[in-house]
Amino acid sequence: MLAHPSLSLLSGSFSRADLFLVVYCLVDDWMKTRFGSANVPRQRRGPRPEEFSDAEVLTVLLVGELCHCRREHAWLRQVRASYHALFPQLPENSRFGRRAARLRELPRQFRDAVLFWGDADLEPLRILDSFPLPLCACYRIRQSSLPITGATFGYHHGKRQYYYGLRPGLLMTCSGFVVDVILAPGNCNDTPLLAHYLDECVERGQDLQGQTWIMDKGFRNQRLACWAAERLGLTLLARQQEPADAPPSAWQETLDQVRKPIEGVLSVLTECMGIEHMLAKTDWGLYRRTQAKATAFALARYFNRVLGLEPLNVARYAV
Repeated sequence: MLAHPSLSLLSGSFSRADLFLVVYCLVDDWMKTRFGSANVPRQRRGPRPEEFSDAEVLTVLLVGELCHCRREHAWLRQVRASYHALFPQLPENSRFGRRAARLRELPRQFRDAVLFWGDADLEPLRILDSFPLPLCACYRIRQSSLPITGATFGYHHGKRQYYYGLRPGLLMTCSGFVVDVILAPGNCNDTPLLAHYLDECVERGQDLQGQTWIMDKGFRNQRLACWAAERLGLTLLARQQEPADAPPSAWQETLDQVRKPIEGVLSVLTECMGIEHMLAKTDWGLYRRTQAKATAFALARYFNRVLGLEPLNVARYAV
């Protein structure tokens, strides 16, 4: 496990300025190692050295999610008013939004580095589950003008409720690191969600050889499991549908015990980071915020692992 020297600032009591400093050091060092600069390479001229850098953009986004800020504009006003000394070149809201939209894939790439630092990238066991993401209350659909692609009526069997929105999937390691958040339409079943995500992994050239994914019974599909094993070397294990009056077998109880950590992670993402109540109006805005929340959670999990703290104590960083 790799531990950055700046993490010692978070071992005891710390302020939000300390959190800004630690996150910025991690992001800036990673970007200079990956891109050779604090800015992502562009075809045209990027920010000058004295201007607001891409590392600062990502830092502001991640700390905002760690501090459980629901509205991005309110968070920018707070940073501009209280932390002007740390970010003197912070642009206005509209320009910051354009910069963040341009860097929408950066949180995902940084999250891969966080998993590498926390020794979680090579864990063979992964857990996959879906959850509802309502975009507005059902009684407000006629008044809503949300241009979110795939927003439809859906039904969540676990909560036994109808909703209007999306049905994302959450992929995480058994140690509690979020690997990815997969956005899907609200009426999409679990099996098509898994099939489309595996196709995306093939397009990105992602290596899934030797991994085993533990899933709920909604993801069970024998043809898809055979294809994943032959094409990707990936083992898909899903819970079986059993008769209502039959007791669960020892194998099913083992799968349920392995899948149990994802319930705690979804609870933290929902209650603390508000991932089920996204305040985004565009497709890219929704994608960017979900990826930022997943990366912020992985970053907090990495902090806790290095400092030897409770894994799900994400509220500790909401200073």
